[in-house]
Amino acid sequence: MKKIILILLFGFACLPSLAQGEANNWYFGRRAGIRFMADGSVTVLTDGLINTSEGCSSISDNNGNLLLYTDGRNVWDRNHVLMPNGDYNAGTGLLGDPSSTQSGIIIPKKGDPNIYYVFTVDEPHQSNAAVYPNQFNGIYAELSGAGGTVPEADDGYNNGLNYSVVDLSVIGANGSIGDVVTRNVHLQTYDPAIIADASFKCSEKITALKNNDGTGFWVISHFIDKFYAFRVDGNGVNPTPVVTQIAPVVPSEGYRRNSIGCIKASPDGKKLAIAHMQRSTVAGGTSSDGTVYLYDLDDATGILSNPIQIADNISPYGVEFSPAVKKLYISYDSASGSVVRQYDLLSTDVPASGITVANTQPASTLQLGPNGKIYRARVSSNTLDVIHKPDEDGTSCDFEAGGQSLGAGTSIFGLPPFITSLLSANIQVTNSCLGQVTQFQLSVVGNFDSITWDLGDGSATQSGLNPAHTYLNPGTYTVQAVVTNNGDVVQTTSEITIIAPPVANPASDLFECDDDNDGSAVFNLTSNTPDIIGLQNAATHVVKYYASQSDADIGVSITNPSAYASTSNDQVIIAHIFNISNESCYDATSFVINSLGSPNINLAGEAIACVNKTIPVTLGAGIVGSAAGLTYEWSTGETSPTISITAPGIYIVKVTNANGCEKLRTITVTPSDVAVINDIVVRDVASNNTVTVFASPTGNVTTTYLYSLDLPDGPYQESNIFENVPAGIHSVYVYDDNGCGVVSEEIAVLGIPKFFTPNADGVNDTWRVTGINAEFYNASSINIYDRYGKFLAGITPESTGWDGTYNGKPLPSTDYWYVVSLDNGRIIKGHFSLIR
Repeated sequence: MKKIILILLFGFACLPSLAQGEANNWYFGRRAGIRFMADGSVTVLTDGLINTSEGCSSISDNNGNLLLYTDGRNVWDRNHVLMPNGDYNAGTGLLGDPSSTQSGIIIPKKGDPNIYYVFTVDEPHQSNAAVYPNQFNGIYAELSGAGGTVPEADDGYNNGLNYSVVDLSVIGANGSIGDVVTRNVHLQTYDPAIIADASFKCSEKITALKNNDGTGFWVISHFIDKFYAFRVDGNGVNPTPVVTQIAPVVPSEGYRRNSIGCIKASPDGKKLAIAHMQRSTVAGGTSSDGTVYLYDLDDATGILSNPIQIADNISPYGVEFSPAVKKLYISYDSASGSVVRQYDLLSTDVPASGITVANTQPASTLQLGPNGKIYRARVSSNTLDVIHKPDEDGTSCDFEAGGQSLGAGTSIFGLPPFITSLLSANIQVTNSCLGQVTQFQLSVVGNFDSITWDLGDGSATQSGLNPAHTYLNPGTYTVQAVVTNNGDVVQTTSEITIIAPPVANPASDLFECDDDNDGSAVFNLTSNTPDIIGLQNAATHVVKYYASQSDADIGVSITNPSAYASTSNDQVIIAHIFNISNESCYDATSFVINSLGSPNINLAGEAIACVNKTIPVTLGAGIVGSAAGLTYEWSTGETSPTISITAPGIYIVKVTNANGCEKLRTITVTPSDVAVINDIVVRDVASNNTVTVFASPTGNVTTTYLYSLDLPDGPYQESNIFENVPAGIHSVYVYDDNGCGVVSEEIAVLGIPKFFTPNADGVNDTWRVTGINAEFYNASSINIYDRYGKFLAGITPESTGWDGTYNGKPLPSTDYWYVVSLDNGRIIKGHFSLIR
């Protein structure tokens, strides 16, 4: 006898396969059913009679022919006839419950093809526990309101874990193929001395797996903080369990809802996962403190160890392992919604590896199918969700909501559990390209006597774990591995497609312009795809590109080949052409990519054009460095390195070098113009005379102006305000900062002297107002009075002033008063001194 454990390979194709056909027929929900075919496809079954919200189980023979199925109370034969001794309404029912998460699981007896054990777990209801050991006869209180009554909803007892025996060699009184010959043998999973425990007895969880040597099975259930593993073999059911007391504690005070959630053993029999929907201490109450734990499982002893809390403070229901035990999936509800989450069992930190692969309906059962896919029950739906590639990372697992139709059948919460390790045999294949040596490997659990391979092409059968074969022709072949052990036969079949290798036709070298001359350019590598595919069918072939041979060797392709930035000149790009159906079959070619230098120019420029006069402005192409070999094309149609323009606008020049690489320079020519002086405000006859100039552009151009007083050639100032301006006639100049011209205007700043000295010395001999003349204020009047208001003299703007006489006679030294009446209506009054 030989022994093999699960083998994990990387880089292989794990093809759809069936182990023994026990799991080929599923009946569940409201008359829902599906059948798994030899090629891994699924067909809808419409003949089932089951009507269950949650728990159910079914089993078929090695060839996938239905034998029986159950909802935990009733047992139907292969023809959907209710077995007389498995009829709940007739009083001969089993002690499971259709509202128990996993109300039953069916186990074959080793060495006897007619005997099957139907293990059941009841729904442990708090109302039943409250009157233990008596029967509850009231109305069940549920979260949704009043529940059912005895016996329709429940028999009034918490029955715990039991098993019944079905003998298929017996014909029932109603013609059923098989009947229940032993019913409801109780298995103790509690301490009868503790009334609180005995009143509930067990949770709603049950799973099964092959033992390590293939001589029997372990059936495992859970209650509070203990796992109970019952051995089932050719001698029957051992009623004495292997007990593992281990974290966490799930208090019975919170039953029945604390009991909800699935338990699953891994396909290799080495791990176990369990979902506890909650850990409340209130009978029948709800809480969001549920958890999922992962354990190591010894399939030789049934003992569990190494508890790892995978998730906490959620409401989990379903758990399931991927076929190669690389991933664990959880279906749970939480405050943020319902999800399916994946955990990497190969990670050094499994809890931290979680990734959400789907947002879903309410949490429900996950079940691995014999085709290697995981199915999830959709509540009140005519479909199931499908995880097509459960061993792949994250969303690459390909979760498809509603991916499996149920026809008229309806899924609720449950799907049938199976002896998971029966699903673990699968064929792994490498090298499925014509001309290669195709390698096969079988992954199977437990001991075996022999393995015989039929490779599907009429060649001689082979034996052993790792046969190799070279196919002579392309095509699809059905490969079968027959494993025997102690008289048991496991037939695993897979379809393998051998394809002719594609041809990688030569590809042209690619050249692209290096826009910023940094030695790298962006290439559309896919422009070579049509040439590489050539006359082959583009719909069935794909080309991938690799930045180097080393990248090609490890399968790291360029992420965005249509916009790839080169890393050096003369870079060699590797191209692989694959057949879409099998990427392990490919051919390779290569080509070189080179970046070409582009013209070195300044891409943007600015200039000014005066709209008030025609002054040519020269625009250049912005060449940096040598201009050798460059050509020019201006938006004006000119082809010279420079052009002369007079009008504002946008001017573009395309500069092309000898490589054919080009760049565009855009020059913005902004209009400018002389100013319009809108106003000049003069504040005079003061200790600080000021002049403020208000100017605006002509034609709404955008420019700035500078200002000067009396100096047309400057200097000019930015401020439009002049201070301490002396009295007199002045010229204001406004200059366009862009050089488009100067405008000017004369102003008068009045000044009135405070004294004069008419002593004929040529200095201050007359009193006159400065800033008034024949041009400015020529219609103004200036009158002089003595202190008593006597009019003494009147002078005009153009006169030389008052000489200090009245009627030709000099007046004495004293103060005199004036009134200046300007022609703009302004009147200025004051006094001055005559000094002799």
